[in-house]
Amino acid sequence: MRYETIYQGQCTVLQIKEERFDAKLAPSFRKEVEKLSPSIGTHLVLDLSAVRFMDSSGLGAVMAVYKMLRGKKVCVVNPQRAVQELLKLTRMDKLITRYDSIEDAIATIA
Repeated sequence: MRYETIYQGQCTVLQIKEERFDAKLAPSFRKEVEKLSPSIGTHLVLDLSAVRFMDSSGLGAVMAVYKMLRGKKVCVVNPQRAVQELLKLTRMDKLITRYDSIEDAIATIA
């Protein structure tokens, strides 16, 4: 999985640098977040700007991370239209707040 992690105060920004978030990527995503979890601040910001396709495995991985980080806030940034519709269709948008940019997310959280 290609990603970049940025730490800003209590926010940990995880930029997913993959176009497809599917069954191939989901296990490594969960594993990487699990490794990072001790260093994740109070908020995890998932930057999904590069993700153009997400299937149920990707969605399940995001939900697994949401559950894994109980007590911490998880939000997504700039999901592409298809990903945004998937989050809305499955009502995950009620659990995970969406922001238009990393700056918006950090400004709102801080």
